[in-house]
Amino acid sequence: MIEADGLVTRGATPADLPACERVWRDSLNDYLGRLGQLEIPADNPGLRRLHAHALATDPERFRVATRADQVVAFGSAIRRGSVWFLSMLFVDPAEQARGLGRRLLGELLPGDGRVILATAADSAQPISNGLYASFGIVPRMPLLDAIGRPRPGWTPPPLPEGITVDGLLADGADAAAVTALDRAVVGFAHPEDHAFARRERPSAFAYRSRDGRLVGYGYTSEVGRIGPVAVREPDLLGPVLGHLLTAVPPRGASAVWLPGAAGEAIGLLLGAGLRFEDFPLLVCWTDDFADFSRYIPISPGLL
Repeated sequence: MIEADGLVTRGATPADLPACERVWRDSLNDYLGRLGQLEIPADNPGLRRLHAHALATDPERFRVATRADQVVAFGSAIRRGSVWFLSMLFVDPAEQARGLGRRLLGELLPGDGRVILATAADSAQPISNGLYASFGIVPRMPLLDAIGRPRPGWTPPPLPEGITVDGLLADGADAAAVTALDRAVVGFAHPEDHAFARRERPSAFAYRSRDGRLVGYGYTSEVGRIGPVAVREPDLLGPVLGHLLTAVPPRGASAVWLPGAAGEAIGLLLGAGLRFEDFPLLVCWTDDFADFSRYIPISPGLL
C-alpha cells in the first residue's frame, strides 16, 4: 500500500528482519535513554529467532513500512484459535507522531469481530497503551520479569503427593494431552509455539498424576529463561516453578515472565531471592481468554 507521504506498507520478508531488529532497538533506546535506563545491546539473536518464528507461522500478519526502500516501522501478530495477539509494533523514532503505528495496526487487525484481541505493552509507554485501548485492547494485568537465582540454602516447595516428573514427549500421547491442557488453561492450542519453545528451551518437563495424566508442563534451559508453563490447578504453579528453577542450573541467572494473576508464584520466587527487572509490562485484551493463575507465557511477544 503506497501512502501519499512516500511511505509504503507491505508484507515482510526474511530479508527485512535485520531492519526490524534495528527499528525495535532504536525505538526502545529512544525512550529508555530519556528514562535513565541502560541501552538495548546491538545484537539480539533471541529476538531474531522470535521474528523468524512469527513470520514463518503468520506471514500475512507481519508487515513493514518503508520509505525510500528503508524499513522505518513494522508490526507482527499471531492468530491462535480465537485469539489474535499483537507480538510487536515499533516505529523508528524519526517517523513517530505521524500516525504510522495506527496505520500499521489497522492493517494487522483481523476483520472478524468475534476474535479476541490481545497484546503485551510496556507500562512506560502511555501513547502505545492509549492506541491499543482505542481498539478495546485494554490493560488488564501486569507481566513482571523476575530475574536471579535462589539464595543459598533455599529449597523449592515439594510437588503435591502423587505428582511425578519426567520428560515431556514431543509427539504421541503427550501432544494430545498438551493440546487439551492448553485449551483448558490458555484458551487455544498452539503446537507451533511449543515447537519454537522446544528449540529455545530444550529441557521440557511433564508433571503427571498417579494415573499418568498430564497435569502440567514446563520448559527451561541452561540459558535460564523459563516458560511456557501450564498447570491444571493453580496451587501446582509454585511447586512446578520451584522445580524448573532447580532442575537445570543455568549458566547465569534464571528469568521468568510472571503474570500478575499468579500471586502465590510471585511470592515464592521473590522469597527465593529473585527480583523484578525493569518496568512491568501490561497484558491487554478485549475479552478474557486465559487463566493466568495457571499459565506463564513464552515471552511478551509470544503467548
